[in-house]
Amino acid sequence: MPKFVLLLRDNGTYPTYSAEEIQKIIQRYHDWSAKVQMLAGNKLKDREGRVMKRDSVTDGPYVESKEVMGGFQIIDARDYDDVARKCSDHPHLQFGSIEIRQVDEV
Repeated sequence: MPKFVLLLRDNGTYPTYSAEEIQKIIQRYHDWSAKVQMLAGNKLKDREGRVMKRDSVTDGPYVESKEVMGGFQIIDARDYDDVARKCSDHPHLQFGSIEIRQVDEV
């Protein structure tokens, strides 16, 4: 079955949540991941990273973009329509967008 990477994007700013609210949000992500049998994934560290180009390495990607990559997940699905169906209730949609890319298993 094809594998798809979900690139979780948001604007890098969040309202102030209580510790209890944060735990509920984290639980929603865990529940969703278990439901679709996520193969791999993780949250990326906030406000860190580098952008490499042929002749340079710069801090970022935040300097160059209003949208940041907050994390990634890898799932199995039949096709893009199947991924979209599986992601229709993804908790990340409350905070930003999800870019879906099929893994090209060469």
